[in-house]
Amino acid sequence: MNTDKKARRGMTTYVAVIFVIGLIIAGAYVFVLKPGETADQPAVEAVNPNG
Repeated sequence: MNTDKKARRGMTTYVAVIFVIGLIIAGAYVFVLKPGETADQPAVEAVNPNG
């Protein structure tokens, strides 16, 4: 029975650590890389509307 408790506690710790690491990576992605942010420069390959 002691082995079951030890295994359950270890797996819970493992899952919690993986979850926290995922949150850290997701936070870094959102706040550091700023996905979806556009540059203020026009695109070079823009289509000419007059031609």
